[in-house]
This record gives sequence, structure tokens and C-alpha cells, in this order.
Amino acid sequence: MRRIALFALVVLPGFGRDHIWDVEFFGYKDIDVAEIRKVIPVHEGDAFAGEETKDKVRKAVTASLGHEPTDVTAVCCNENRDFVLFIGLPGSSNRSFAYNGEPTGNSRLSDGLITLDDRLKKAHDTAVQKGGESSREDDSNGYALSLDPALRSLQMTLRQYALAHEDELLRVLESSSDPRQRRIAGQALSYANKSAKQIEALVHTARDVDFEVRNNAIRALGVLALSDTKTAQQIPAGSFVEMLNSGTWSDRNKGSFLLYTLSRDRNPPLLAELRTIALDSLIEMAKWRDSPHAYEARVLLGRIAGIPEDRLRQLASGPPDVILDALQHQ
Repeated sequence: MRRIALFALVVLPGFGRDHIWDVEFFGYKDIDVAEIRKVIPVHEGDAFAGEETKDKVRKAVTASLGHEPTDVTAVCCNENRDFVLFIGLPGSSNRSFAYNGEPTGNSRLSDGLITLDDRLKKAHDTAVQKGGESSREDDSNGYALSLDPALRSLQMTLRQYALAHEDELLRVLESSSDPRQRRIAGQALSYANKSAKQIEALVHTARDVDFEVRNNAIRALGVLALSDTKTAQQIPAGSFVEMLNSGTWSDRNKGSFLLYTLSRDRNPPLLAELRTIALDSLIEMAKWRDSPHAYEARVLLGRIAGIPEDRLRQLASGPPDVILDALQHQ
């Protein structure tokens, strides 16, 4: 059981107190983050004003570095319903991540699935607001089932739809020019039967040009990987290691989420690839004060460092100092 992960970014308008709890950075190797903190007109405890706040950050970073930030994302919420602001910087730990070309086809989903998706989103937000057991889900079947009865019922309806319309979902996901159609198709495909065809489509979609489509596909792969080892072994990890260096927060967030599961057997080639390709990015993420979003990066670093799993899970919930020290002496 784990907390419900949202359909796309963890941004819920109206849920927060509209204040900034924390400001974090990524992609900043060879950039003086302390100087950037000084020049941005946004600080912890300030009111969060949506795009107005983001625009202020973009202008300040651009004026200081001569380059725009790669991303400014507000994520809701911490325990006080406040936001965390993640700012991507164009340092040497930020590397380009190639996306698929934008589809140009006219494939569309049925009106019934569009309506169901709207109902799912509303039920999902209600479950998150309730908190407690309602905000938890069971991923053991390879698709998400909430402990909230209303949301779970709608998810089972989506499961039945996906079983009967897999070809429609695959067609829309591959060819529709409408990002919303692809987002819904990717979410629904995660409720189809496990198959090589399903996994192949989701892995391809993990490089969709639309960040929410990518987010949904990787979340679906993460749930599939959690469900059983055999399925996890069918998911190629290499593309997602590269994703950890992306300039987009949601790529790093979901990439670490998936790799957390794919590395649970501590496969030496995968751990070596993580060290070689994404070590700087993982360290940046592990240092975030917002532990829930830093957790997977801390675990990945601890596995690279050889820390026993039971101890590592305890360490990953607190400051990363012990993990980083072990990594240096590994």
C-alpha cells in the first residue's frame, strides 16, 4: 500500500494554503545556487500566486544567468497544504532528453471514456482531500486501486473498459494529435491486462512530447513493476536513467519513482549505469529538504553505496548525510 500518486503533476488548485513551504533546485552543477537564491524574489513563507510567482522566478534566473530556468514547477502539498517550488537550472547536470515527435493523427477516444476520466479526477481529488486510508492505494495487481470506495469503483469501471478496448487505447496513444486524448489513453492502458504489447507502448510513450502524457505512462510502468518481478524485468531501465538528468521536474520525479523499483534487486550493471550517468542529478535530488520527493533518489544512492536495504529505508526518510558519506567511501 502507498499514497495515491496523482494523474499528472501533484498540483491541486485550492488544496494548499497558497504559501511556499520550500524552494528547491536541480540541474545546478557548476552554478552558484546560493547566488540564485539571493536574486529570485520568491522565498519560503511567501504567498504563492501561481503563474505570477513562476514568471518572477523565470525573469530573475534569466537576468542572473543569461538563460531561462529549464522548469519552474509548484508541487502541492506538504502536511500543512503548502507548496514546494522546484526550479530547474541550466547547469552541467542538466542534459537534453530526446522526446518523440508530436503525433498528427485524428484517432479519438469514446465519449464514454472521456466522461469516466472526468469522474475519476473528481473522485481522486476528493480521496486525497479526505486523507487517511482514502488517500492510499493498492498496486499489487499491476494497476492502481484506491482504498476509497467511490474512487475504487470508478477504477474498476476503467479496468473493464481497458480490457474491452485495448486496441482503441493503443491507437490513440500512438497517433492522436490531441495531448489530452493521449493522457487519458495512457492512464486507461495501465488498467489493461499485463502484456509485452502494453509495456512496449508505455515505454515508447514515456518519451511523449507532452509532459503529462509521459508522467502518466511512467507512473503506469512503475505500478506494473511493483506488482511482480517478472513484469519489472521486461521494462528497459536505460532510458529512465537518462531521464534523471532531464531539465523537467516531472521527468526526474517519475524516472526516480520507476528506477526505485527496477533497482530493487540491486542489479550491478544498472547500479553502475546510475553512478556513471546520473550521479550528480541523484545527489541534487537527495539533498531536497522535501523528503517524500527526495526519498527515491536517496534509496538509489544508498543502493549504489551498498547500504543494506533495511537500514537504507530508515536513512532515506531523514537527512541524506549518512548516505552521501557512504557513497564517498564506497
